[in-house]
Amino acid sequence: MKTSRGEDSFVNLPAFAAKLYDSMMQSDATQMQYKEIAQDLVSRIGNGRLLDIGTGPGHLLHEIHKLNPNIELYGLDISNSMVEQASRNLADIKVDLLCGNIRATNYKSDYFDLITCSGSFYLWDNPIESLEEIHRILKFGGAAYLYETHRDIDKQKLWQKMKENLKGDNLIRKFLAPRFFIKQIGMTYAKQEIIEIIAKTKFANSSKIEEITIFNLPVWLRVKLEKCA
Repeated sequence: MKTSRGEDSFVNLPAFAAKLYDSMMQSDATQMQYKEIAQDLVSRIGNGRLLDIGTGPGHLLHEIHKLNPNIELYGLDISNSMVEQASRNLADIKVDLLCGNIRATNYKSDYFDLITCSGSFYLWDNPIESLEEIHRILKFGGAAYLYETHRDIDKQKLWQKMKENLKGDNLIRKFLAPRFFIKQIGMTYAKQEIIEIIAKTKFANSSKIEEITIFNLPVWLRVKLEKCA
């Protein structure tokens, strides 16, 4: 029997857990990560439709809207509790939020100008099928940008950088956030594993993976997947 990488846990996530997660994501360090990712994305799209997969409580969509309110925003999350939390957080923004799995969606083919995901690709139980679905719903000439941590990094260096980032936060976040993040890193893919997954999809010949730093943390990959005409 195949073990879920994480989807099963989020499908039935209770409302209180979604609120707790939302609270943890409001640390100064995490908000700066959202801001930097949003800035990178907005530099790549002036207008059109943008889908955020695994949107969680909606913080990335909020940052994108602040930078460019002309972008049509869509959010997809496997957790109904997360979608409800995002709806509350984004009540003053026009955004289309849906509960669903990226493995199979009801979005039209060739629909989105840009698709993004930050920090949840490693939780997908069916990454190959999910990337194929992303290819289907992307417009020709459009691209998906996945911002993912990877486990083949210097964990001691990461711990030190996280302590620096959390200097201004409260004691609870200082204690919980590094431990939560280090645990997450251990669950993520190695860079080579991501390369091998992409090689089995329609993005095999139109992908690019870069090692980047987001808010002082040198543990991120930016994966560009382009749907070539």
